[in-house]
Amino acid sequence: MATTAYSADNETTQAQGAFSLRGENDGLAGTDANYTSGISMALTKKDSGLLGGVWNMFGQVEGERFSTYELTQLQFTPFDFRPDPDPLDRPYAGLLYLGFITHLQRDDSLHGFKLLAGVVGPASFAESLQRATHRILGYDLPKGWDHQLKNEPILNLLYQYRRRIALTPRDQAFGIDIIPMGGAMLGNYLIQGQVDTQMRIGYHLPADFGVTVLRDLGYLPFPQQMEHAWGMYAFAGGGANFVARDLTFDGNTFAHSRSVDKRPVVPMAKFGASVRFGRFQTWFSYILMGDEFYGQKEKGSYGSVDLSYFFK
Repeated sequence: MATTAYSADNETTQAQGAFSLRGENDGLAGTDANYTSGISMALTKKDSGLLGGVWNMFGQVEGERFSTYELTQLQFTPFDFRPDPDPLDRPYAGLLYLGFITHLQRDDSLHGFKLLAGVVGPASFAESLQRATHRILGYDLPKGWDHQLKNEPILNLLYQYRRRIALTPRDQAFGIDIIPMGGAMLGNYLIQGQVDTQMRIGYHLPADFGVTVLRDLGYLPFPQQMEHAWGMYAFAGGGANFVARDLTFDGNTFAHSRSVDKRPVVPMAKFGASVRFGRFQTWFSYILMGDEFYGQKEKGSYGSVDLSYFFK
């Protein structure tokens, strides 16, 4: 494999890891309902990690391996913040989990496998964090968290495949590529399939596999074959989720809780931009979601911001 350069001068350095911070919030879309907030931090390293042996089980032994460890909290709220929320609106729910990801990269293809383990309910501390955030910002305090989903352990598996298709010669400074993706999730949090495609247009396109969101694979390997001090690109795309189960709509698995009727097919679109300079890379994306449940009062759009630092 080619070496990876991140230095801002002529010296080439080999990155062995990346530290990332991620924030997602519907306030960036001018709303405060549905999927309202996600915060996360992650460490990605160029090694097999805890789950890297899974590829050997399926005879996949060739390629670069990466591992990611993430800590993530997600918050979901109804449209109104009244003390007794509308029973026809989505329930309050908070998730707190650890994510363990293994990636297998072969030139222009990427396999990703993720194990997600955590909790939904008051133990996620979603109520405390949202109330503290609203108090600091001077927003109305949510009053319906007493009706949130009850405590329940969550365990989920995710597999995803991505392909990078170059539409311009790779030795040109200006580049265009397309990244189609397909995946599936299985567990008591989410059971769904997903298809998506991203198109990127930019200067010194990184040899990576685009961007992702927290309710997706979450994190991808840091760029390979980065032979320039800086680069930037814009991207746009779309796809759909095919949902069989979503804990945040269907309610608790083993206890009585509020619930709503989810939609089985949810279209989505996204666009944004990324900038890299030296060892730092940041990107912003705006995600437009179709209605996720019947009777939804407001679209579930939100923004996502990521900042990553690559290290030796």
